Amino acid sequence: MHLTKSQYQKILISLCFLLLAVLSVNQLFDKYAEQYTQQGLQRSISAFAIAKSLNGVISVVQGTEVAVEPAGIGLVLTPGQILDPANDLIERFSWVMLVCSTSLGIQSILLVIFSSFYFSIMVAALLVLMAVFVWNDEKAPVRLKNIVYRAIAFVIVLRFFIPLMAISSEGLYVGYLESSYVESTSQLEQANKLLVELGEENDQLRTDDGKDVSWYELMKRHINAAIESMDIDRRVEQLKVEADKITKYIIDLIVVFVIQTILLPLLFLWLSVKLIKASLVFRFFN
Repeated sequence: MHLTKSQYQKILISLCFLLLAVLSVNQLFDKYAEQYTQQGLQRSISAFAIAKSLNGVISVVQGTEVAVEPAGIGLVLTPGQILDPANDLIERFSWVMLVCSTSLGIQSILLVIFSSFYFSIMVAALLVLMAVFVWNDEKAPVRLKNIVYRAIAFVIVLRFFIPLMAISSEGLYVGYLESSYVESTSQLEQANKLLVELGEENDQLRTDDGKDVSWYELMKRHINAAIESMDIDRRVEQLKVEADKITKYIIDLIVVFVIQTILLPLLFLWLSVKLIKASLVFRFFN
């Protein structure tokens, strides 16, 4: 049997509608999208927790005054103030992570809505009806056919743009952003541990603790203080290095999350709005 060009087009359109109907009711497609969204949310929560932990440790280090008495001369040092710029950046990073986590939470809710059982069944039923309508639209007015095709295009965008965005976001992360995220979080955790150790060392240098001690213990503290006072430059240099590392890796994390959870969703939202507007004015039939 020889098929005309019009029949070939109808077969192709019908197959597309039936394929989309199968994808609409196929929960595997949505499970991947939900899994990737939850993984992104978990990463943002972990990064937020690291930032808050760093913020707390830095605040403690900043508030620690090191009192030393080399050669009987009293000195009060606050080397932790070097971390001020890094701490300010961490506080801003916390706000960025709050926005990113909120974005992922909204995506998760929209995914639940547009991949729900009833919505998926409704979309699949409409697509099957459209596949049938393609073969019986000769007598339908052109205006009605345009309205029907525009409506189904709108429904398709609603059904699939969130899962596609979630899968694309995970693909972008795995392909380009994962190494930066892993390295940054690892380095920030190490910086956190080192700052805790430095804070503990500073506490040990505080000689004026208000307690009565023996002459031997007092002399030992004075000797230790004198030794440490000669090595203050090393301590300050350590804090400078850690401040630079924290700043660098915090910025790297900001880039990772802004691209994945803000810029990419905005791009998909823009494309979805464009597709919906185009479908509402496009003339499928003349």
